[in-house]
Amino acid sequence: MASSPKKTEIIPNPGSRDTRAVRKCNDEIGYRIKSGHMSLLSRKMLNVLVWYAQEMKDQEDEHGRWSLPVAQLIKDARFNSRDYDLLRQALDELQDVRVVRPARGGGITSEVMIPSYTIDNVAHEGNEALPRGQKRRGGELRLWFMLPPELKSQLLDPNQYTRVPITIMATMRTVSGLALYEICRRYSTNPGGITKRDSWQNWWRVLVGATQDADPPEYKYVKRDVLKRGVDEVNKLTDIDVELVEFKSGKFVRDIQFNVRLKEQRSLDMGPPPLETALLARLTALGLTISDAERMTVRHPEGDIVATLDLLDRRLKNANQSPIESPAAYFRKALRDGYAASSRNPVVLSAPVLSNKETPSIPDTTEQQVGALADYDGLTDEEKDIRWQNFLDETPGAAKAYAGRKRAGLLARKAFGVWLCKNVGRK
Repeated sequence: MASSPKKTEIIPNPGSRDTRAVRKCNDEIGYRIKSGHMSLLSRKMLNVLVWYAQEMKDQEDEHGRWSLPVAQLIKDARFNSRDYDLLRQALDELQDVRVVRPARGGGITSEVMIPSYTIDNVAHEGNEALPRGQKRRGGELRLWFMLPPELKSQLLDPNQYTRVPITIMATMRTVSGLALYEICRRYSTNPGGITKRDSWQNWWRVLVGATQDADPPEYKYVKRDVLKRGVDEVNKLTDIDVELVEFKSGKFVRDIQFNVRLKEQRSLDMGPPPLETALLARLTALGLTISDAERMTVRHPEGDIVATLDLLDRRLKNANQSPIESPAAYFRKALRDGYAASSRNPVVLSAPVLSNKETPSIPDTTEQQVGALADYDGLTDEEKDIRWQNFLDETPGAAKAYAGRKRAGLLARKAFGVWLCKNVGRK
């Protein structure tokens, strides 16, 4: 059972303007990850926890841990949810990820972010511990956490550090945006106002939190999905402006860096709505990691994600169709291929009809057809070939209209979906 917290803990005054900023050691900016992965939520939580540790550095318990209310952590990280399973997943990430850091003596050290943590209930009155699993009026859920002992002094009393405002950090919506902000904030007060120059591959690993041996996608996708979105978010939400600078070798980009300048004015109290953790909870319930779920919320409109989740829920409840072995895989494909959008205007099912010229009509795609096509996509190649050949054999004119490589075409998919719905279970 966790021990009682000290009454001298730091709790921000809710009525005052929040000007808190974590003093982040410069060596802790731009993590070089050896293993594991940090999501946006776990990055935010780490910054908040380090701030509390800095403010309460002489208030550890006998085990060397600090304590704070979970409700305060949720508020400061803009978690905006009571889904404690999701909270625990983010904290587990901080225990799993290992980061290579420069040591003060000139070497390197590899440590996890948080060696251990405890979430438990205590009662306000007298601070006596509650039996595990019981809830009592006045009870409070609290978090106890530690920092790596070898890095404790470096984190609590950094010699060279960058001030990262808690309110700005909490408003960020992408991993690349938060990582880019921390890095560029470090260079914002330098006379040159420019970050170091490095290969775009290394920048990608730092901004998305990939391991050092990870291979990035093509640069055009890195620029679109990571660099541009990170720059846009920093410029829109923070107190600095950044600009991407590219260095080419011939027609290919080899290195990049960023120009940085402080904005003239910035209201630290402004910001977008908190991270939609209810949506993250629905995604992680499918078996997706927090990091994968966050990437989906960045790459796809929220309305499309919700509609696809609703489509999957209806599909799982439909006893007339074959079971889905992997809801996560089904969801990925349904979101990528726009299944939900295709099922918004359902019509009565009809068999594919070919004109005298054997040109197929374009039947609308119903939700049943979408599900049937998704089941087909999950079959083995041999099973797919058998079902496709049956469709060609049984549909007049289909062999000529949909032969060869046209199997994946829009016309063929829609006509095939109608046939599948009428021939469920046939091989």
